[in-house]
Amino acid sequence: MFLKEKYDIVQHALKVLSSLALIFLLQFCTSAKLIIPPITEKPTSVYLHGKFVWHDLLTYDVEAAKNFYGELLGWQFSTRSSGLSDYTTILKNKIPIGGIVYVKEIEEKHFSSQWMSYLSVPDVDKAVEFFKAQGGSVIREPRDIERRGRMAVVRDPQGALLALLHSTTGDPLDHEPTNFKWLWEENLTTDVDAAVSFYEKLVDYDADKLEDPEVLGTKRRYFVLKKDGESRAGITRIPWEGVRPNWLAYIKVEDPKRLMGKVEKLGGKIYLPPSDDIRQGSVAFIADPTGAVLALQKWPIN
Repeated sequence: MFLKEKYDIVQHALKVLSSLALIFLLQFCTSAKLIIPPITEKPTSVYLHGKFVWHDLLTYDVEAAKNFYGELLGWQFSTRSSGLSDYTTILKNKIPIGGIVYVKEIEEKHFSSQWMSYLSVPDVDKAVEFFKAQGGSVIREPRDIERRGRMAVVRDPQGALLALLHSTTGDPLDHEPTNFKWLWEENLTTDVDAAVSFYEKLVDYDADKLEDPEVLGTKRRYFVLKKDGESRAGITRIPWEGVRPNWLAYIKVEDPKRLMGKVEKLGGKIYLPPSDDIRQGSVAFIADPTGAVLALQKWPIN
């Protein structure tokens, strides 16, 4: 049985994307100061619509984030400066997998840093109109960002926030998941059926229902969103009360239990430690020293 009181701290950790977060995202998406690289090292000219293709960390302490993820996950970093502001590209094995951007208002407003997931869509403008028509909301209208592509920031009808992107260079190609890279995206929502229907229509996903698997300690209806035969994301009901719908990013690791001591030593927090009664001890929810939450997942579990 899922013991809610045991995970009250997780509720606090996932209460992100508030009105303050929208301010940060608005600044990020409108900034003319940042030199933002493309999402692929070399153009692929391939578009994998429905795939989550990029992640940006919005933070008030870039150096703390770099030290944490560099030591914990072996990520490397490359920073480009416009003279006014910096954008740090995250690399694993010399391949770009994400970015870090400094947002001073996060510290000034005493808010946590956060990860932003980017979804590849064929037409950002049409996708934004779909969000509006279906009861979602638009935080930042579509705009072209040099080197990155056309993007917008939106909320789905349940309130989960994400970025929509049509890349200038194409999307990263599919590869077998490897350790310390992005593994999965999970939509934690208040209305599973509505969320599944919404995203099926957005990018023509096919949704496969799993047979009520264990999701963070309790049996939950779980849908896997597929596109062109590839599994792209999951949708399930939020296991905790008081947590806003959100998209949660997962990193593949060999064994999350082995990393818990290192997480704390590096100044991070453990919100949900590996537990034998939750996915056989294969998952952990953590936050970096600046408060950004993500999941560490062993995969496959067995």
